[in-house]
Amino acid sequence: MPSLIVREYHPESGALLGNVSTLNFGKITAGTTSAVKVIDIVFSGVTQVGNIKLGLITSGGLTVNSNPTDISGDGSAGNGQFGIESSPSFDSSKASSALTRHFSGRNGDSTASNSNNVSVGSRSSTISDYIYLDIQIDAASTSSVNGAYKVFFDYS
Repeated sequence: MPSLIVREYHPESGALLGNVSTLNFGKITAGTTSAVKVIDIVFSGVTQVGNIKLGLITSGGLTVNSNPTDISGDGSAGNGQFGIESSPSFDSSKASSALTRHFSGRNGDSTASNSNNVSVGSRSSTISDYIYLDIQIDAASTSSVNGAYKVFFDYS
């Protein structure tokens, strides 16, 4: 039976901060973008994983992307509120400012085939690439929100 561990890294040094079950983006001022969170996913109980995708299944009432543009091969958009990028090597420059790639929309049906999922590579047979996430809060947002990501993958 496969299981996964999500690990968080320091966005500047790349030092492992520890395993996490939730990502806390902290207080974000309306009209600004959160600090970038850097994670990877370790898959255990399997020999090999592939076709890794991350889906944003709940957005806490925030607009994910009202008009996605510049959709790339991994499914990410050049605009949006929920940033996502990945790289096989830790890249502190990605974490130093707001991300340029975003989810093109919410995965409303929680399926692996949803076109709003973003593909993520792997740097070994059981470890994903580094994944960079941020959230831009619109100027009208005045309350606390939470959301949820879902990981999809094939394994053997």
